[in-house]
Amino acid sequence: MQYWSTTTVNLLFTLLLFTLVGSLKAQENSPYSRYGIGTLKTIENIANRGMGGVSIADNNTLITNPSNPATYTGLKMTSYQLGLEAASVNVKNSTAANRTGYATLSYVNVGMPLSKKIGASFGLIPVSRSKYSMEHTSTLPFTSVTNSYYGGGGTQKIYVGAAYRMGDFSLGLNTGYLFGNLVNTTDNKFEDTLKIFSNSVSTRTTLGGVFWQLGAHYVYNLKDDYQLKIGATYTGAQSLNARKEAYWQTYFGEISDPLYTKQVDSVANVKGKVKLPAHLGFGIILANGDYWQVGGEVNYADWSRYTYYGNSDSMTNSLNIKLGASITPDVNSVNSYLKRVTYRAGGFVGNENLIFNGTKLPKLGVSVGAGFPIRRTNMSIGQINASLEIGKRGTTNQNLLQENYTRFSIGLTLNDKWFIKRKYD
Repeated sequence: MQYWSTTTVNLLFTLLLFTLVGSLKAQENSPYSRYGIGTLKTIENIANRGMGGVSIADNNTLITNPSNPATYTGLKMTSYQLGLEAASVNVKNSTAANRTGYATLSYVNVGMPLSKKIGASFGLIPVSRSKYSMEHTSTLPFTSVTNSYYGGGGTQKIYVGAAYRMGDFSLGLNTGYLFGNLVNTTDNKFEDTLKIFSNSVSTRTTLGGVFWQLGAHYVYNLKDDYQLKIGATYTGAQSLNARKEAYWQTYFGEISDPLYTKQVDSVANVKGKVKLPAHLGFGIILANGDYWQVGGEVNYADWSRYTYYGNSDSMTNSLNIKLGASITPDVNSVNSYLKRVTYRAGGFVGNENLIFNGTKLPKLGVSVGAGFPIRRTNMSIGQINASLEIGKRGTTNQNLLQENYTRFSIGLTLNDKWFIKRKYD
């Protein structure tokens, strides 16, 4: 079977991006993203997402894995990567439901082997996303008030990392800059019967700061081609510099086209700190060469330490467990394209970093994925990775919300050989 051309792949990616963004982005509404810095995004490589997100111990030779910087020493070729994702989400409580969705960038990065013992990577990874719109109507004596909450924004990080290998043990470091902005608005609108002025409060917070992540990786060679891979990561707590501006106003009529409005007060450039907790991860994988691998990992972060300008939020510690496996029937098959495809499956269970009414928000899901080779020469290799994840976060207990989602991710990886010594002048 003939490999797809690079031009064809680029065209497919462009069409997919415009289709997904046009059909889903305007519909996005995730109520839980109102809290903290928003909903934390899945940052694993799309190849690893097909395995339930198992990534910390995976030192793939062709795919850059920023989840653990120590894995950069496993790269054999320079890797250019782009990832996209789209999801359909059903938000429901005990009495009603609403379907929303989104499409967005997952990551863009480059990884490269600098020598037999040193690997490096740099890129851009979205970290969190906020987009919500909610309202609640309360009945008061002689009138009623509708409280509306809406906002958006998010954070992302630019990173650069490197790793050094000593025998079968590798150490790595990622560092860079995490930045973004968050916008939150609260409207309190009274019924017009008593001519009570409504009010609106809007805040915008711009934040940024340096982050760092340490990684370690060890490969224990067993009999034949079997290997036991062990990985660990630690991301330090952050104290982000923040600037806040706020705007208070009263109005009569509709906020979008008021009959009367008056600015009550405003502030600008209020400096403060947004503090994020440390993260710890540990993973293990058993692999049989390029044929198959199976593994799991645990991730933990104490989000109860999160503060915004010295104030805490509805946050708690998060603990997540992931399991996954992959198999490539025959990576060197000449007669069968399907034997060169990598098939993946996995799942995860744990809890979100939010707590309401003493109830933590559970999360669980399953995933499948595949890696499709698109070209292979002596100097370059290409692959399209895709994953499909079905899961849920939250609960309808205690008058809370549950989000059931289906997320599709697709990524392009192109590999080339760099730093080739010239044999002839």
